[in-house]
Order: sequence, then structure tokens, then C-alpha cells
Amino acid sequence: MKVSVPEDFGNTSKKPVLPLVPEPIKSIKKEYLTTVNLYSDPGDHGSTQVKFSFKGLDGDHETPREILEWRHNVDRALTGLDLNANGLSSYNMCKQFM
Repeated sequence: MKVSVPEDFGNTSKKPVLPLVPEPIKSIKKEYLTTVNLYSDPGDHGSTQVKFSFKGLDGDHETPREILEWRHNVDRALTGLDLNANGLSSYNMCKQFM
């Protein structure tokens, strides 16, 4: 029986798509941040508001880790705004955060 091995088998010179060690955090200019006022208790609109800022997406050169972090931050913002995670309002907010 003949076994064929791909050319890149065992080649460790390629950089992994999502490395296990996170990249260092870069400082971000204020104009690239999205800021949202969130409720400390999302069910109570009279509760204390907290300012939450995170980096928006450019769409040109984000790494997979940055896209996953952005999605996690959007989920946080939607929870803090007391919006349903899968509805028209959350869809519109995601478009705004991009």
C-alpha cells in the first residue's frame, strides 16, 4: 500500500491562525473606539450607568483574535443595554458597532 504525505506535513514554519499566546495590546486612538452607556443592572433602567468602550471593526486587517474579542464585546454591550441577543435591534446595533 502506497502512502502519500502532503508537502507541508510537519512544516512548523507557518504561523498559526489563532496562536495560544495572545498578542500584546496596542494603544488605540479615541476616534477608533465605540462607547456605550450600559446599565449596571440591565433589567432596571433606573440603575447606575457605566461607560463601556471597545474597538470597532475596520474590515481590512483584523486578526481572528480581534474579531472574536469584538464579538464578545458586542455581546457584553447588548446585555448591558438589555437588548435581545437575536433580534432586529441587536442586528442594528451590530451594524452600528462596525
